[in-house]
Amino acid sequence: MPKRKKAVKKAKGKEIVESQSGIEYLITYGWAVLIISIILVLLFDLNVFSPALRAQPGSCHVLRPLGPYSSVDLNTEGECVNLLPEFVSSFGTVNVSSHNSGNGYGRVSYPSYITLSDNPLAYTIQTAQGNPPAYPPGFTITGWIYWYGINNAPCQGIIGNDPSPGAGIALFGYGGNNGACGVLWINGSYVKWKSSSGNSFQKDRWTFVSAVYNQSNGTATVYTNMEVFSTASLTPRNYQTSNSLTLGAIFYPNGDIYPFNGTLANLQLYNTPLSVNELSALYAEGVGGVPNQLQSLMGWWPLNGDANDYSGNDNNGVPTNVTFYSTYPST
Repeated sequence: MPKRKKAVKKAKGKEIVESQSGIEYLITYGWAVLIISIILVLLFDLNVFSPALRAQPGSCHVLRPLGPYSSVDLNTEGECVNLLPEFVSSFGTVNVSSHNSGNGYGRVSYPSYITLSDNPLAYTIQTAQGNPPAYPPGFTITGWIYWYGINNAPCQGIIGNDPSPGAGIALFGYGGNNGACGVLWINGSYVKWKSSSGNSFQKDRWTFVSAVYNQSNGTATVYTNMEVFSTASLTPRNYQTSNSLTLGAIFYPNGDIYPFNGTLANLQLYNTPLSVNELSALYAEGVGGVPNQLQSLMGWWPLNGDANDYSGNDNNGVPTNVTFYSTYPST
């Protein structure tokens, strides 16, 4: 019996020692495990392990407490930082219809485009700015484009309306074999393409395109990825218009439609010529960036799954034959 009691006592002593060792282990390494767990949770919250996570349609928008075109207490709300859009808008390839009109080319079958629901256009600059203007007169168009290449349309419009004399503005993504359309039109005057042999932007890659017009001195400049693509000195002119603005195509009065053959994302329209620094900031944000000059922002169409205007100015669009793709190239 004494030997049995001694063995039991020894076993209990061993259990106590093992329990103490376990507690000491937890005390020594438990904090490290806890800290690592907290870091992992934070990294997951920051989407470090989900680089493909993208912003949902309408996840970021501009707040205008006093209504459209107000310039007081403006701010952005939602998921607005470091996220690619869930979708981009593809306007695809089109074929020339047998029912041409006007000058014999341009009208296409099943064109893709977005027409803004606000008519007359609310981007009429002087009206939006007041009198005298709150900002230097002019405009800026920015956007990300992915050009598929030449199709049967002679020119391919990105954003604008009838650019003929006395009308409006138009930014093109392809200017035809002779560059006749120009890259940027303002009431009949235009900025030429970079060269006679290069009447388009680069093919099969995302390009940040910005068009800036300073109405005070008539200077018009188009940038690609913050490099000067083409520039011109135009006669200063008023470019107000009541014509409807379209995205992804340009409409002409004779019925011709010049649609863009490619994908568009994050189109922005301002009622002032943005500075190079402001444009560089937009470029650095990438395809999913947000506007940085809210007081002069007239329209913001991320084209992330819909044609809505998220500038707070309610210039929503109506898409026709537009496809929104979630699988798109990131470069």
